[in-house]
Amino acid sequence: MSDRRPPAPETDLSVRLGPVELAHPLVDASGTLDVLEYARRYDGDYLADFPYAAYVPKTVTADPRTGNPPPRVTETPSGVINAIGLENPGVHAWIAQLGEWAALRAPVLVSVGGNSPEQYAAVISALEAHLAAAPPGTVPDVRGYELNVSCPNVVGGLQIGADPTATAEVVGACRAATARFLLTKLTPNVRDVTEAGAAALGAGADGLSLVNTFKAMVLDRDTLRPFLGNRTGGLCGPAIKPIALRMVAEVARAFPDTPLVGMGGVMTGLDALEFIACGATAVAVGAANFTSFEAPQRILAELRDEVAARGFGTVGEARGIALRA
Repeated sequence: MSDRRPPAPETDLSVRLGPVELAHPLVDASGTLDVLEYARRYDGDYLADFPYAAYVPKTVTADPRTGNPPPRVTETPSGVINAIGLENPGVHAWIAQLGEWAALRAPVLVSVGGNSPEQYAAVISALEAHLAAAPPGTVPDVRGYELNVSCPNVVGGLQIGADPTATAEVVGACRAATARFLLTKLTPNVRDVTEAGAAALGAGADGLSLVNTFKAMVLDRDTLRPFLGNRTGGLCGPAIKPIALRMVAEVARAFPDTPLVGMGGVMTGLDALEFIACGATAVAVGAANFTSFEAPQRILAELRDEVAARGFGTVGEARGIALRA
């Protein structure tokens, strides 16, 4: 027998991620959507019609990075393994491009990477200085930062995220550089994900996002040698969802009042609702962005239907329901 209740007349999908009000829970996972590339392919005003409630750009670092040697991406059963290596032009060149998408109406959470607390803080300090001096309308609406201490494809990234002390040092340096909303993106490649979460929150993070990709390897079937130029990469997609759900639930139990962004294999609206049921406030969509241009709109419509079909008046009513006795 189904336990679904009759659909509610209206379904409110709005959520509050710390101080950031979102029209619905879906955001993009950093590195999986380029707003300018999508705008070039869109028949209309993509910056006005942006499908996600907030935009998380590709991770930016203090200095330019060329990334890892090719090949960088390969499919695997129920997932994708990538080893891009945080390729980006560096913060100053990145800042120079901000005017190109200043008209974006969605709030922005800038993903920040580095190999030391000083490098992370340098990115934020440079952007804060630019935002303070920029005339109105010439920059996007930056509301906060997501600290990528968990990328498994660069030297130092995994070590920072896996070490609570190192995580706290990065967060502390960044907290001193900004008063804006500060998320810390946790690695799943640890024994206990709550330890790094506690370290980040104790050092001044306002919220947590999880999980990033799982360190993985795929072999060339002809040579039986590692296929990726970096040898290992990060596994994402449906294969990781059950583990990601478990980790989100653990963090939500440990820090029940903390804003959480859950992610890991979200391909449907029901996937997104499951993360919310496990305690996520918002949900990041990653690999699905590679499957079709319309994936964000489809997942949002499915989420709305799933919430309504269960009789929830707001999506917030579903948050944490999987954790209740």
